[in-house]
Amino acid sequence: MNKCKSFLALAALGIGFLGAPVSANAFTLGGVINGEADFEELGATIDVAAEGRIGDLSGAAEHEFNIHYDNGSGGQTVVDQYRAFDWVSGQGEDFTLTFEDGTLTYEIGGQKLEYGITDSFDDLFIRTTARKQNNSVVVDNLMLNDQAVGENSSFACLEARCDYWNSSQYLWLTDLEESFTLTGTTTMTWTGDAKNLRDRTAPHRSELAFQLKLGNGPELETGPELETVPEPVSMSLFSVGVVSLAMAGLRRQEKG
Repeated sequence: MNKCKSFLALAALGIGFLGAPVSANAFTLGGVINGEADFEELGATIDVAAEGRIGDLSGAAEHEFNIHYDNGSGGQTVVDQYRAFDWVSGQGEDFTLTFEDGTLTYEIGGQKLEYGITDSFDDLFIRTTARKQNNSVVVDNLMLNDQAVGENSSFACLEARCDYWNSSQYLWLTDLEESFTLTGTTTMTWTGDAKNLRDRTAPHRSELAFQLKLGNGPELETGPELETVPEPVSMSLFSVGVVSLAMAGLRRQEKG
């Protein structure tokens, strides 16, 4: 009987480990921001961004896959190393954005860009924009440090033309860790021949794009609209072993 109680105690201990809450948080959802005016009102500063855009589908490649940074004069500069990318309408492309030891690494479709960063940042803004009718872009399946984000950034233009101020959406992630890896899928869908720059029905350059913007936004106050995403509670090998031993011990007691 004493052995049985000991095994049950071990089992309870193991289950306790399994159910113990994890105090650390991987990131915080800051919310969804619709339109450029609301984003500007937020007052965020953007240091660097990884981008994918329609360009002209490599007809005369214009950094369809690039990293650009704030040049300190109110504009953005694309680093010399950028790539052409043959986007396919309606086809999802998986991407990875990693920041570690001062280096930002951006990968998509088997291509990779790297950029050294000296600035520090706490916020990530995932922007989607579409400005031609029946065009859309979605960034989803998002995982940050192996944690499901649970939200996406998307925009669809349903009018004859969507102006710059009302053709975008931002998904705001804050409280980033010093090193992180973001993975996801982006899907751009359009009509017309994007390779033909004379086709005004098709999107060109930044008329269909997404950006992963890194910088610093305002401090958040805890509220019902904010959601903290916890790190997952995983079953440790120790806990699994304890529970297994306990169950084996109970079976031996029953046979005895």
